[in-house]
Amino acid sequence: MHDANVHAVRARTALEPQLTNFIRVFDKDPQNFLAKVDGMQSWKINCPLLAPSHCAHKLTKGLSPRPPAQALSTSVAFKARKPLLQHSCRRVRAASQPDASATSTSSVSSLSDAPLQPVSGEPGALPNTAGVYAVYDKEQKLQYIGLSRKVAVSVANHIQDMPDHTHSVKFATVPDPTKDNLTAAWKQWIQSAVEANGAIPPGNAPGAQQQWVRKAPRAKPELKLTPGKGIQDLTCSVEDLLDSVVKSNKVVAFIKGTRTQPQCGFSYKVLTMLNEARTDYEVVNVLDEQYNPGVREAIKSYSQWPTIPQLYIKGEFVGGADIIEEMNEKGELKQMVQ
Repeated sequence: MHDANVHAVRARTALEPQLTNFIRVFDKDPQNFLAKVDGMQSWKINCPLLAPSHCAHKLTKGLSPRPPAQALSTSVAFKARKPLLQHSCRRVRAASQPDASATSTSSVSSLSDAPLQPVSGEPGALPNTAGVYAVYDKEQKLQYIGLSRKVAVSVANHIQDMPDHTHSVKFATVPDPTKDNLTAAWKQWIQSAVEANGAIPPGNAPGAQQQWVRKAPRAKPELKLTPGKGIQDLTCSVEDLLDSVVKSNKVVAFIKGTRTQPQCGFSYKVLTMLNEARTDYEVVNVLDEQYNPGVREAIKSYSQWPTIPQLYIKGEFVGGADIIEEMNEKGELKQMVQ
């Protein structure tokens, strides 16, 4: 192999780590990097990594005879530049594609533009939609910024858990509430708070979030009406069992599935509304034929209501999912279970 080619191959190999660093610089700010590259008249003159003196000192030390500097730098620049530019083109095309989360959060109100409103705890005062929100104390000092699938529920939890710090809120609905979009909107609000106050909100500081983020309580087990030996071992009728369960528990929901794994959308909806009402309640799984044999049909006869789920409060039948949802929207369900 010709000496010039040997030097060129060795030079190219030695430059690989430095070219990789160039690519990292490009990744951080591709537009600014490419603008600088476009302004270069010659790579081998303006780029110190490929300058003849640099190549001669770093790459040809101890080699003899030394190839002409012009040949070395030209060869290295040609061989090394191609993969770098290919990488750059791929990055430019990727960067030109619109960011879905950035597009979505652009329509979200900023922290400074969102109106500050006092919290009342009344149903409908805040939207029960997905979005970001900021909590302020009575002196209108920012305490916490959160994101939630249901803003009204989260703020209601803060009112109960942190009453001294929850006097007013700002909120903004996220149109396409994917996990990425919600997180992006939350980061925007956090950044705005830092720029305005010089620090993150106290409730978002490391270690403080445990006071603001409520952990899900351990789920209660479902009621089992029989020992699991079959309906033939009962000493009373299923109707009598149902009457005893309904009248001995303040709130009972007969659903399809369990408390943590409801098996139909209506059962899930009823459990969600009971959880939002923050009440203690019992669950009977009508699909459990081992411990609740015959309950699925017996409860329909007991209430004279043809569908499941069914909700009972203080021994009285309240209704199915549609009725419960209507009561919940009016605030009547929370009043009944208190």
